[in-house]
Amino acid sequence: MTIKTVLVDARNVDQLIPHIVSQVKADPFIGLDCETQDDLRHDGLNQFMKVDPVSRRKSPAKKLVFDMNRTVMTGFSIYPEKSDTAYYLNLAHADVANRIPWDAAKAVLDAKAGDAYWIAHNAPYELSAFKHCFRYELPEIICTLQMCVSAYGPDEYDPNNFRYAGRGAFAPLITQMMQLSSQGGFDPEKGEFTDSRLAEIVYSIIGKQSKAAHSYNGYINDLAYGYGLKKAVKSWFGHNMTTFQEVLGDKAHMGQLTGDEVAAYGADDAYWALRLFRRLLQYMVDTNRGVTQTFFQQENPMIHLFAQMREVGMKVNFDNILARRAEERENTAEVLRRTKASVKALLPFPEEKHPGLAKRDSWYQKGADKYRKQIEDWSKLPDWPDAYKQTIQVRGAVSNAWASESGDPEPKGVNLSHYMPMRTIFYDLTGTKVIVNQNKTQSDAEARGKLIDRFKEDGHETAKNLLVSMGELASIEQRMKLYLTPYSQLTDPETGRMYPTVTSMLASRRMACEDPNAMQLAKRGESTYVRGFFEGDDDDHLVLSRDWSAIELVIIGELSQDPTFIDAYCQIPHKDLHTGSATAVLAADCEGLTQDVFKALSKFTSVDEFLEQYGNTFAGHDRLFTNLKGEPLEPNKAYKYWRTEAGKNSNFNYWFSGWLATIGERMGWSQEKTKIATEMYRDRFSVAERWRTGLIEEIAREGVVYLPDGHRRVRFEATNQWLISFKQKFDMGGGAELATYNALVHWIAKKIQKRAFNQGVNSVVQGTCATIAKRTAIRVMARMKEMGWDFRIMRLMVPIHDELVFSVHHKHVLPAMTMLGECMNNHPDIFKACKLDSSPAIGVTFEPYDPKKAPGGQIELYEAPKLPGVLPEETEGQRLSDDHVLSVVDYLMFQKRKLLKEAA
Repeated sequence: MTIKTVLVDARNVDQLIPHIVSQVKADPFIGLDCETQDDLRHDGLNQFMKVDPVSRRKSPAKKLVFDMNRTVMTGFSIYPEKSDTAYYLNLAHADVANRIPWDAAKAVLDAKAGDAYWIAHNAPYELSAFKHCFRYELPEIICTLQMCVSAYGPDEYDPNNFRYAGRGAFAPLITQMMQLSSQGGFDPEKGEFTDSRLAEIVYSIIGKQSKAAHSYNGYINDLAYGYGLKKAVKSWFGHNMTTFQEVLGDKAHMGQLTGDEVAAYGADDAYWALRLFRRLLQYMVDTNRGVTQTFFQQENPMIHLFAQMREVGMKVNFDNILARRAEERENTAEVLRRTKASVKALLPFPEEKHPGLAKRDSWYQKGADKYRKQIEDWSKLPDWPDAYKQTIQVRGAVSNAWASESGDPEPKGVNLSHYMPMRTIFYDLTGTKVIVNQNKTQSDAEARGKLIDRFKEDGHETAKNLLVSMGELASIEQRMKLYLTPYSQLTDPETGRMYPTVTSMLASRRMACEDPNAMQLAKRGESTYVRGFFEGDDDDHLVLSRDWSAIELVIIGELSQDPTFIDAYCQIPHKDLHTGSATAVLAADCEGLTQDVFKALSKFTSVDEFLEQYGNTFAGHDRLFTNLKGEPLEPNKAYKYWRTEAGKNSNFNYWFSGWLATIGERMGWSQEKTKIATEMYRDRFSVAERWRTGLIEEIAREGVVYLPDGHRRVRFEATNQWLISFKQKFDMGGGAELATYNALVHWIAKKIQKRAFNQGVNSVVQGTCATIAKRTAIRVMARMKEMGWDFRIMRLMVPIHDELVFSVHHKHVLPAMTMLGECMNNHPDIFKACKLDSSPAIGVTFEPYDPKKAPGGQIELYEAPKLPGVLPEETEGQRLSDDHVLSVVDYLMFQKRKLLKEAA
């Protein structure tokens, strides 16, 4: 402990409260932290966290999710900055006789001057806890967690610490890498691996998502300043704070500890939060003065919105969630029966091991017999009409959750969604050639699609059916894992709501959401129905969403001043940018193809008629009329298909990588042809390309790029200094026998560096998206206040990527839609040449409108669907007038009242 601590409880409350009140009154900054417990949480959260019913402790593998509706504040600590003492107030600890009443504690909080500030780390939690526990507001509060995010990135560190750090968990791998390299496992000239074992090690080191200790991300994570209070204090002050687990010991929660046991820990948090505030403020002034104002005007105000979204929650139709879960469980059982039948038809496995898997997959080399036996054992089990009995024959997201809910042990059978049994079935059982990318075996959805096409061509119907059913199973498992199981557990049964935690801690400073993760809600595909679970706050409310149109591309156009981008985005509505891009990319296969000819596809339904008129103008006709699955396309459908696949996808993918790798791979192109297509694409946007490469040159030179709002993204990895330091750290010196290993180290370094280049470009674009979204949200709250609106009329439910979702009273849809458009589209300090545009949609739920599947879904108001009896025919695909919007609102309220009546 670095500050004197005084515990305030029943033994000294009368003497100390007046003294503390006088200190709080006189101080402009006061550290604040609270301790809570939610042992009476609803049972769904016990399942979600796998809480042991006896010890009441959650599983270490599960994250902590608080039930704020049932949270008890066991105490809180304050530290007036001018004081030599931090105080901890015992409200609900185990020593019941020593607890103090809320009124006495409230006097301390009330003493803060109106122009003074509370300082708390992760302030949205303090805001939510005091509001839920005591209905107490904390309007003037500064969040040091959000301050960390403005001051530095999640993977930022002191370069000197990198230079002097050892090799970390990377070190034990070096001997094996040297050995495999010396045996020819890596070709330095081609930059390719010839040994799967070496490739597996290297890709585990440089993997973008890898968090393993031996990965580069894991290595940097140890060096990073950190956002958590304990890590940040250690980084900035060299002090090791006591951890939550160290204080808790073998107890389940803070309420089982006495005030004496918690006081020093709690007071420490309040003290260090204030110390960190001062340190970060100085750091921001010293290193990036412009971001200080941005933090106070943009970032810190957002914490109140984050707290509000958690406090109110998102209303869901819980009965529909449970019904869909039951339906998907039945579907799983049926798919498993079909999958098993196909497996049995293909058994037995060949006597010889699969050469492709044996060459590249170390797990197969060691455990082929194990996975073969798991599959054989499962195939011998009887099928059951009962879905539960059928499902628990295998492991997976469906069966594991169902067994847990039923009080049964987790199934022990084969896991058909795990890549090892999947590849054993895909390749070993069917005997087909392995699909490989970057010397790694593929078994994802795209590989599965290619295998299905292959089996179709070969007339291998059983194998095709097997892959189709396993694809269905994978889709169900994903829907169950991402949505249905967690939603059924996270929903409060008394309120019918889930309570998301919204944050802004990403490297891009974009907002994120968890428990539930609204960013996972898909607008298209088999999981679209999940959006239909979400409803407006009240019976009189509808869900209003407004989505920025092509915002990343508008930002690129504005920041680069590229004339092609500006031509498309200098007016509202925007012009089409994707058709020209599709033409440029497709010209790699269809030499001579022009934009006018490509656009002409939309006017034809017959391939012969189109070719009769335009066939002599370009080559490679078959490419246009065959999709990536090998299926035929009519000309008008080919136009829409390739405008998206080749045009839109290129526009949204190229700028963050500088290469059309994904497009090239999907098209089946060689590296040379991908290069040609990439160069054609670059030529179309030559000014924007110079801007992109200029950003890369800047971050390579300076190690940092700056955003329009004053934030910055530091990437030491982009600099030559980092490259030298990395190679000095991991190179093994001279000698011919080490030349290949040292070349591999250089290859790894260049891969990490190239990622840093792309992260710099990505940060500028995505960071600007973040700025616009936050500024808009703050503006909307201000406008609502001006209009005299509260949450009974309109409330921000959640941000989802480039979309803001509101619950709005049906009588206020028109003014809400207009006001929201003004706030979203008007950012003249950033956008001078290009114009932002956004499109509104309104629905009973958040699911896209479908006349059969979702008649109460989101209806696009700027691109209206067919709505017989509600909208005139001529409005289809058009922007609706105010009167037509009101007609849509009336229709949706009719749908809602019908649903409410059915539910009753």
